[in-house]
Amino acid sequence: MTAIERPRVTLIIPVRNEAAHIRACLDSVRKQSYPTERLEILVVDGASTDVTPALVQDAASVDPRVRLLENPSRTMPTGLNLGIREAAGDLIGVVSGHSVLGPDYVERAVDAIETTQAWSVGGRIVRRTHGPMHRAIAIATASPVGVGDSSHNYATEAGWVETVFPGFWRRQTFDRVGSFDPAMVANEDNELSYRIRRAGGGIWYDPAITVEYVPRSTIGGLFHQYRRYAMGKVRVFRKHGGGLRWRHLVPAAWLAFLVSGGILAAFSTVIALVWGTAGAAYLLAILVASVRLAEDGVAWWRVAAALVTLHLAYGIGTWQGVLTWRG
Repeated sequence: MTAIERPRVTLIIPVRNEAAHIRACLDSVRKQSYPTERLEILVVDGASTDVTPALVQDAASVDPRVRLLENPSRTMPTGLNLGIREAAGDLIGVVSGHSVLGPDYVERAVDAIETTQAWSVGGRIVRRTHGPMHRAIAIATASPVGVGDSSHNYATEAGWVETVFPGFWRRQTFDRVGSFDPAMVANEDNELSYRIRRAGGGIWYDPAITVEYVPRSTIGGLFHQYRRYAMGKVRVFRKHGGGLRWRHLVPAAWLAFLVSGGILAAFSTVIALVWGTAGAAYLLAILVASVRLAEDGVAWWRVAAALVTLHLAYGIGTWQGVLTWRG
């Protein structure tokens, strides 16, 4: 297939205050091996208060493929929908502002979507970190112990999955199932993936498609992120009456057991024994997993802290979503 015959691709980069990362991100997008004239780059800025827009304009001044759009609402789904409306591509991908694409990311994504006839494709997340705690968080979020059977976070073989990051779709996919739901302030990509699967579409994961991503660097940031993810998952269930798997419910069930068991243990020796035994078993499992997952320069206790944070944050977020249920 000649360059002119290749499908036109639009990459949408939603950003807000990404001055620290946007240069590297845009450089990786502009240097793709895909034919230059078949690639469009739309940066959707959510009212940044730093120099992000100026840096994007600098890139646009030397590369006409780059265009800056304004998203005054600042929300992710609204910004993505703005990019989709403005996109000229037959295929549309989303790129995180604090990520770096592999040089053949677009080429491989196009090949995968054409070969598999998937409605959406995505690839392997290579987590870029600095410092031992940052690395520990990356380890936890790339492990089944931390994120369950969410295989697109760690799989080494290609296959069909529930969702992908950051996402690459046929334009017809949005015509069939609609664009991103503006009410989804978190998990907007996951909710779209659910609609794709429900409509009979497939989502393909290929680890040869690589994207470097900077995860949260602090325990507090990790907690906030996964609490919001869990609240977003409850919203998906509230909207569709489906989309939940065991991994979404286990943290909430475990948290409920810890709280209720801790209270009831004061009134029953049997309950106190069961509660204490279960808690000790959990801590032992975390200890063993953390020791096995720890790497040179990353202490096991840091990994353990990240794993426990993931579980607690998702459990709290799930209950928060349930308790603030509307409709």
